[in-house]
Amino acid sequence: MKLIISIVPKDITEEVSQVLGSGIIDYQTAFVAKGTASSEILEYFSLGETERNVLFSLADDQEIPEIFRKLAEEHDFLKSGMGVAFTVSIDSISKRVYDLFYQNKGEELLNGKQ
Repeated sequence: MKLIISIVPKDITEEVSQVLGSGIIDYQTAFVAKGTASSEILEYFSLGETERNVLFSLADDQEIPEIFRKLAEEHDFLKSGMGVAFTVSIDSISKRVYDLFYQNKGEELLNGKQ
């Protein structure tokens, strides 16, 4: 299991959240962030506005390549200023918690909460 950290422009947050939530495990949280870079740095990196949303999402290791492919194809994540996403390995999560993520998702599917 990995934690996907995505930093995205505010106007595409909902669409990116849908891509991130398309996997077996759909647990996300988001918050508003504002960068502190100087105008020279922003100009150098072709960034217009510093206000972004940061999404934290959990995903199964096998789902990461497909999620990143969708972000690149559907939301131009490879284009400057469109967003950035990276993963952090979660090694300390217990097998029990990992199984509960899958179990709860399975129950939601059976109960039509997808």
